[in-house]
Amino acid sequence: MTVWLATQPLIGEHIRPFDPRRDLEGLADLIEIAFGRELALTESRMVQDMRQVAQWGPILWAAQAFQLFAGYVWVEGDTLVGNVSFSRDKQADDTWIIANVAVLPEYRGRGIAGRLMDAAIEHIRRQGGKRILLQVKAENEPARALYRHRGFVPFDTLHELSLSPAHWPLLLGSPDKRLRPVRRGDQQALFRLVQASTPPEVLRRRPIRASDFRRNIFWQLGQTLRLLLGGKALLELIAEGDKGLLAYGALTAQLLRGSYEMAIHVLPEQRGHWELALIQGLFHLLERLPRQTVRANVSSSHPEALQAFECMGFRTLRVLEQMSLELEE
Repeated sequence: MTVWLATQPLIGEHIRPFDPRRDLEGLADLIEIAFGRELALTESRMVQDMRQVAQWGPILWAAQAFQLFAGYVWVEGDTLVGNVSFSRDKQADDTWIIANVAVLPEYRGRGIAGRLMDAAIEHIRRQGGKRILLQVKAENEPARALYRHRGFVPFDTLHELSLSPAHWPLLLGSPDKRLRPVRRGDQQALFRLVQASTPPEVLRRRPIRASDFRRNIFWQLGQTLRLLLGGKALLELIAEGDKGLLAYGALTAQLLRGSYEMAIHVLPEQRGHWELALIQGLFHLLERLPRQTVRANVSSSHPEALQAFECMGFRTLRVLEQMSLELEE
């Protein structure tokens, strides 16, 4: 696939690398203006966190222990007009993630976003990147066109769902006896189940690691300790048949951040039979925990899961198209 790049110099009069020591406050302003509605909708504290870090800056920079963003900014005069942020994927060294592309409304239509994207693509290429991933709102056609023009192709669509504490289900009934907690001997079968229930196009771009499914006594004790201390903990349920695991539900609890996240995986031939039972079972695991917002990201390739979450009262916050760019040598 050929990557389109502008003929103008990528780094010049207005574009320079992002420097958190001088750009973080301006970037916070830009993100708040460009994505304020989405941040409120998703209850994100990104802007507040950025402003707080900007205040702590001198200590953090001196210690050289903090790197919040990498990317480029477009500056005119004293105004930070645009930004593109990117980072390496934690699961694959040659894959990079573009987190946001933002331009102040009064400066749009001048090709600034395109020039920032070109700078990001070229930087990632020079760093040995082989693939770039990003997500964009499905209804944002100008942004989608910008990415397509540079060779990005869609590979999945995610529905970002949310359920507020006030709308938690009141009556769940008895827990489904067909579901049980994950045990230490389940790790290989669990890995195979998640692989089999993930679309091939997603697997190719975001490989699943068997090491992520290790479940030994130390892992279980660690999860319990994290939950007690208010950290990030994982609670799990599975459904098992005569020939192995059929379905899996995971609940990530982050008590200090005030949210839970649910994810479910069901073998393609078992879909329509387990989704609602898994979600209800995960809510049973929450019975002794504080009521907080519950979120879920559901692929359009699993409509049965989307229907089950909606049946439980979840509402769609955003529909996000996942896109990727393969960089040639």
